[in-house]
Amino acid sequence: MKRKHVKLTALLLALLLSFTLLASCGLYTDDAPSAAPSESATESATPSASASASSEAASVEPTESGPALAAQWKEFSTPHEVKITWFEQGWTGMEKDLDIITPEIMKRTNLQMQYEPMTVPTGDDYNQKLNLMVASNEVPDIFFGGSDSYTRTIYEKLGLSGRLWDLTDILKDYKGLYNLVYPELNLYKTKEGKNYFIPTQTGRGNELLKEAPHGLFLRKDYLDKLGMAYPKTPADLAEYLRRSKAEMKTGEEASYGLVLGENLGGLEQLYQPFFPLLGSRDSYSLPFDLNNNYKILNYEYTDSPELLQAALYIHGLVKEGLIDKEALTIKQAQVQEKISSGRAAAATAPWWDMNTFSDNAKQTVPDLMYVAAPYIYQTPEIEKSRSLKWTNWVGCWSSLIVDKGVDEASLRHLLAVMDYLTTEEGQLLVQAGIEGVTFQWNAEGKYEFLQEFKDKTNDLDWNKSAAYGVFYYSQLVFNVPAITDKQATPPSLIREDNKLGWENRKSDRDLYQADMKPTKDYYFLPGEVESQKFPAIIDAKREFWAKVLSAKNEAEVEGFVKEWAKNCKSMGIEEIIAERQAYIDNFKMAE
Repeated sequence: MKRKHVKLTALLLALLLSFTLLASCGLYTDDAPSAAPSESATESATPSASASASSEAASVEPTESGPALAAQWKEFSTPHEVKITWFEQGWTGMEKDLDIITPEIMKRTNLQMQYEPMTVPTGDDYNQKLNLMVASNEVPDIFFGGSDSYTRTIYEKLGLSGRLWDLTDILKDYKGLYNLVYPELNLYKTKEGKNYFIPTQTGRGNELLKEAPHGLFLRKDYLDKLGMAYPKTPADLAEYLRRSKAEMKTGEEASYGLVLGENLGGLEQLYQPFFPLLGSRDSYSLPFDLNNNYKILNYEYTDSPELLQAALYIHGLVKEGLIDKEALTIKQAQVQEKISSGRAAAATAPWWDMNTFSDNAKQTVPDLMYVAAPYIYQTPEIEKSRSLKWTNWVGCWSSLIVDKGVDEASLRHLLAVMDYLTTEEGQLLVQAGIEGVTFQWNAEGKYEFLQEFKDKTNDLDWNKSAAYGVFYYSQLVFNVPAITDKQATPPSLIREDNKLGWENRKSDRDLYQADMKPTKDYYFLPGEVESQKFPAIIDAKREFWAKVLSAKNEAEVEGFVKEWAKNCKSMGIEEIIAERQAYIDNFKMAE
């Protein structure tokens, strides 16, 4: 969900998300297409035998309450059973002995949804699974996956080969669902006008307004002890890291400084402050200038002054030892260990990971608190140029395909359930759970989670809540506006650290315009040239930054930047820019 929505070819997505702050969706991940909102960092939250066994639920039995909803959805009159295979990388799903939502869905709708995780350790493993679907011409009955261009390409190949249901027309029979995802259906149609997948976790959730932020996390306990405010500029950040390394200790151990993710995950937090525009989603790193007829700006794939300044800054941090010395080789397990030790002064991660890391670290440092920092900018002019109005993003974080071997009655039953989940009652079920079991109503008519459930889930940790089924199925249908007037404090903001980080991003939320007509760049999708050429450039980008981190001196950094510009040109960056420009110049927004 994380949000956060994915998320170009397989390698492009795998690497692009390593470098990209999901500034709209809330999805931040190291090296995989985003299809779920969370990445577990605790042993207790890893897939268990009971989780895998949840696919062995009891056979479907007709229910008494299901037909009550059949007056609106006739599909609920007859019980069916479907098996959904869920792509999972780090995040986890329901546990058979805890799951309360799957049985409740069965009770209300007569549809038994069997849960089968497809757990992969890396984005490459996910891509291999997709490739195997094409090579073997075998598809899971129902598959929940990413929404990146490579995933969409695989879906199109499977659809054209006759393996997938064409959902173009059948979705129109389910008005709630169809109206929710209509913009994405328009955006993601094939050239032939077909929709082979259902967009899920769409932009109608306004999650940026209500969820904890991702990105750069700093130790508020350190800031308080050092008498420092949150940094506003890269220089301020360097000073915070410098003083943390010099003055803060965990026991007798000095701070690691800034801990990055695997494959330099989160490094963008250090170079983005130097760029006047970023773009978002598929347009990220080659943004369209809305103030200049959508002309493309290129800071990252040429020897721009902005890139050189950013590279020299990062080189300086490394030279001073302010970035963890194992940044180039660190694996995710080591990231978890280092942040959980209580010795990291700063880290880059999604909020759900930081929640788990923080809880682990508090075993050693009880007063520890990681908080998402406000965005930092090199100059006030850059901050002003990036302060643009924004509205609901057109896109999706994940997707759902149905194998043609699934009979139409079962397909329609699934679509009817998703249609039901768009409603207030359906969203309450997947977002809050069951009244009296997970939540209660307060005097203002808002739902509040029961303390007992919060205790069981460590203040609504996403993975721990998903074990009960709460939040998990909202990945299929994410329609928070349906229950906005019923919400008290959003789940992720119950924690003090998350709430403080959310408050730090108020300036960004203030720019949100609910009724704003999306600008053309919201509808951008990469073309064939980009899909062919950009993966190699993105791969080379990681190598470029690795060279910067390893550079011996500033002269060497300058040489790497010039070499980088030449490499990008030889790899086709100018052709990619030309294709992007042609797309946006010729794009006509539908009325």
